[in-house]
Order: sequence, then C-alpha cells, then structure tokens
Amino acid sequence: MKHKITRVAIALVVLLVLPLVAWRVYLSLVINKQLAKIRAAGLPANGEELNHWYAAVSESQNAALVLTQAFALRRDYSDSRSNLINDFKLPKRGEALAPEQIELLKGYLALNEARLKKADQALTLPASRYPIDYTMLMNTLLPHLAWLDDIAELHQYAALIEMDSGSTLSGATNIVTMLALARTLDNEPCLISQYVRLKIFGRAFTTLERRMSAGLLDASEIRSLTEAFRQTTITNMTALALIGDRAMFIPYFRMTRAENARLNSRNAGEEPKTDSPLPCHGPAILRLIGYYELDFGTFLIGMSKAITASSNAPPKNLRASAYFARVGEESTKRRRVLSGLIFSNYANSWRRENEGVAQLWLALTALAIEHFHNDTNKFPESLEELVPGYLGEVPEDPFTGIELEYRRTEKGYLLYSVGPDREDNGGLEKTD
Repeated sequence: MKHKITRVAIALVVLLVLPLVAWRVYLSLVINKQLAKIRAAGLPANGEELNHWYAAVSESQNAALVLTQAFALRRDYSDSRSNLINDFKLPKRGEALAPEQIELLKGYLALNEARLKKADQALTLPASRYPIDYTMLMNTLLPHLAWLDDIAELHQYAALIEMDSGSTLSGATNIVTMLALARTLDNEPCLISQYVRLKIFGRAFTTLERRMSAGLLDASEIRSLTEAFRQTTITNMTALALIGDRAMFIPYFRMTRAENARLNSRNAGEEPKTDSPLPCHGPAILRLIGYYELDFGTFLIGMSKAITASSNAPPKNLRASAYFARVGEESTKRRRVLSGLIFSNYANSWRRENEGVAQLWLALTALAIEHFHNDTNKFPESLEELVPGYLGEVPEDPFTGIELEYRRTEKGYLLYSVGPDREDNGGLEKTD
C-alpha cells in the first residue's frame, strides 16, 4: 500500500511538473528564434558580437586613438582655482564674463594648450573608434566620454573669451571643433555615449547662439558653420543606442554565477545581493517554470518594437517613448523585474533625440537667415523666403511636425522650437 501511494505521488508530481517544463522549453524556443532573427539581420546579440559590429578603424585613420593621447595631457591648477574651474557656470546669455572669470579661464586654457593641440591633430583624421571592450557588458569602461566633453568645454571657454573681447572670428572655429569632437561618437552604440554626443552638440549650439548675439556673421563664418552643422547627424541616434544596449543586456537573462562574478570582479563563491534581479541568483523553481524566460521574451519583443519605432521621423518617433513607459510599467506590475528595470531607463530617449534635432534645424535655419541678411541687408518676413535659395525646405519642429516658430522683432528675429511640452511660450526658456 505504501509503495502504491508513493507511485501515485510521483505520478502526480510528474503530471504537474511536465507541463511547466514543456512551457519553459516552448519559451526557450521562441526566445532562440528571436535571437536568430536579430543575428540574421546582421545585428549583435552579445558583447563580443557588439565589439565586431562597432566597425573597426585602422590606427593610421583613427582620430579616437590620438584623442586618448590628448586626454592624458590634461593639466589642472595646483591651488584652489581647480575648484573654481570644476564649479564654473556660464553667465546667462547677454551677460559678459567678469574680469576674474576671464583671467581664470585664460590661465586654464594656457595650462591645457598642449592638450588642445593634440586634439586638433586628432580631428584631422577621417574616422573614429574608441578602444572599448563590450564583453564587459554594462560594466564596460567609457572614460573617454568625460574627457571628450572636457575638451569641448575648453573650446567653449575659448570662444566666449574671444567674443567677450570683441573678437568674434575664433568663435566659429571653436564651434566647428566642438561639432567635430561630437562626431567622433557618431557610431558608438550605447545610450550614454549618444547622450554625451548630444551634450557636446548642445555646447556648440549654445555657443552659436552667443556668437549670433555678439554681432552679424560674415560670409566665411556662415559657410564654415553651415558645412559643420550639415555634417552632424542626430536622427536615429536612439535606434543605434538601443541596438547596442540590447546586445549588452541580452546575456544577463541567461548568465551564470561565474560569468556575473567575472563582470563584477568578484570571487565566484561570493554571495550576491539579496535583491539581485538576475536569473542566476533567483530561486531554482522560477528558472524551472520559465519565469525568467518570460521576462527575457518581454525584453526582446519590447526592444525590437522600440528600435523599429525609432526609425520613424520626428515627431512620430516620440510614440516609442509612450510605448516604453507603458511596457515598463506593465513589466514592473507583472513582476518581470529585469525587463521592467531596463525599459524604465529609455522612456526619455526620444525626447532628448528630438531636442538635438530641434537644435540642429534651428542652427541651420538661423545661419540661412544670416546668409539672407548678408545678401539683402534685411531679415526675411517668413521662413518661406529662404526657400530654395538658402534652405531646401522650411524645417519642421520635431515636437509638432509643423514649421519652426519664426517672428520678426524690432531689432531682428525670434526663432525657436516649442519644445517637449508642445506649448508655445513665445520662445522663453525655463530659466526665463
């Protein structure tokens, strides 16, 4: 009788477990099919593949390698002035630098003259690929990002000092250099790199605004600045970043404890944090029933849809933000922990991209207006007057899909995008 009960119990367990195991096997097959589709499209699905996908550049043509030499030449003040540099804030637009600020910045630029010369040498090379090892996944070291923005900041300081002294010619040169620095990150396939690229581009745009406020641009400035801004690409930035970040996140869903320890430079026997979302640290029963595979599938489908949506032109690409916010909230609600954590980081990506697109179109349109003014000695009454002689078409605001806002004023003109809130505040900035 005892053996009969035991056999019945075993049979019941088998009947309960088999469907769960079959479900997990089915999920694994679906996920493997998704991974195969990614690779069939020529896209990476892990760190090693991402290393190969981020195109190699020959050393003799690689601006990034020379820039890393420039990074090593950074010099700081040896006294309390280093803190003043670290905490330095640009004066509001229309306000001049104080004499002590000019002295501080001139001294800092002089200290870093060798670094700037080496960076200029780097930017004569035609391609860029920083020495990155994506097999470290989300632990990948990206020290060049902070150093690159630091050099761009130096050029912004140089431009401000020259403009403040009444000499405007070097302003355009420094803006062109900032844009060139940003372009060295054009193909870097991760979100943080693209955010830094936008930050450097924003420095160039802000400096252009100040240059235009300082006086009319001459023909050579307009020509060089227009060419530099036209070489800048902003759209599809998020799609590139998502492809790279997806490749770096994929391994975490099936990662072993030993691999996780390697990435975190820990001993394999060290206990993980109790709140780790990684499947390798979760209960065995959840792995058995396919709980983590379901989370993995949610991640793959969500990322694929977002990457596809990113290919839409602004403002339609903003739908991807709403999609990510929705699926992130849904994943969290259903306790698909890892996908929920990942999705929540991307909801604002398209807004940032479109802010960059807006700045690009504003820059090119403003330069076209300046060109028109140089030729006619007057400002256009509407942006349509710039077509086709100065612009191929009137640019659209990437947040609304309608024309950028342009108004004549008593002394010149007002040109702006309504911004992410899509409300026309007459061109006022948040600080205003």
